[in-house]
Amino acid sequence: MFPQIFTKEFVIKSTDKEFRTSLCMGYFSVPVDFLTIVKFLHPKEFEYYFRLEFERRVKSYLTGRYVAKRAISFLTGEDSLDRICIEQGIFHHPVASLPNTTNVQVSITHCDDFAAAIAFSEELPMGIDMERISVDRNKVLETQMTVKESGLLSSLPYSYETTLTLFWTVKEALSKVLKTGLTTSFHIYEISQVEVRDAVVFSLFDNFPQYRTASYILGDYVCSITYPKKTEWSVAVVKDLLQEIEQSMTNRL
Repeated sequence: MFPQIFTKEFVIKSTDKEFRTSLCMGYFSVPVDFLTIVKFLHPKEFEYYFRLEFERRVKSYLTGRYVAKRAISFLTGEDSLDRICIEQGIFHHPVASLPNTTNVQVSITHCDDFAAAIAFSEELPMGIDMERISVDRNKVLETQMTVKESGLLSSLPYSYETTLTLFWTVKEALSKVLKTGLTTSFHIYEISQVEVRDAVVFSLFDNFPQYRTASYILGDYVCSITYPKKTEWSVAVVKDLLQEIEQSMTNRL
């Protein structure tokens, strides 16, 4: 069975320019899905793929690369996925290259059977992260909270574990924009404000006021997208995509 993929394009507007962006998300619950993805790898990706030893890493690598290539293909019109190469930067961030295109970037996330990627112009930095909500992770996530953030928890209409996970994904998405990942303290990414509008949580930051993050809840998961604060886009596009996925998951069960 070929993996079912959901892709949406949306336009982000700054004061004087519009930027096309594409989001691709897939739910990879059938093992044979992964076998169909290998043929879309670029020769350089094959070299890395054959060095992978653990099944969990193979799964995340293949699913992440596949949704990233689909997002980039949707954005650029490059139909041959094996011509798109996504290598790792020095901080393990994805670096995309493809023929006749020089300014496309991509951010990737994967969690359990989910994988998602957002492709965008280098002029418009973005980041995406997705995590599963779990009470078992509360103690670990609490260590990454600041005093100010602990005070913000009660302002959101969600369970304690949901809010903890949401804050984590917000910081993780910002760290991907900055290409620092987990190499620095999460306290640097301190959240200063949160606001719920139309079932989407918007977050702002103390140390990075130029960015905003939109967070969505999909069943037992939270997905966050960080983007420049002084831009506008229809967050309903992502909500629609997540609803499509949720319906697909329900049908598979």
